Amino acid sequence: MKNIILVSMLVLSLFLSNIAKADVKLGVALDMDLSLVAQIDRYNIVLGDSGFAVDYLVKKGRFDNTTPLSWYFAGGGWAGWDHGFGVRAPVGVSWYFAKGWDLYGQVQPVADFDDDFKFSVDAAIGVRFAF
Repeated sequence: MKNIILVSMLVLSLFLSNIAKADVKLGVALDMDLSLVAQIDRYNIVLGDSGFAVDYLVKKGRFDNTTPLSWYFAGGGWAGWDHGFGVRAPVGVSWYFAKGWDLYGQVQPVADFDDDFKFSVDAAIGVRFAF
């Protein structure tokens, strides 16, 4: 199952980057579970063993022009983890440590709406490669 997801993400990313001229990054992360991650233009997609999340990068910027660090704020939703669904608002930092590679970390307030309302703050760390 994981191989099918990985191949599907790769084919989708190659298709989008060639046809739509989208900026595409693929990688892995610890985001609620060990997950495959993709960033396609302003969308972050997380596919885990037991769930998925999609976030839209609302605002992003650089700290300054001399450091390889950037920041972002996103909003999105998730489903599947803990058999639930909800919304989240990641705030993160990316470090561009080599050509095409970035390491990112984020914290995200999470609202869970499945049985009754629950609120938590989660974190994620991951690495991605830009095509």
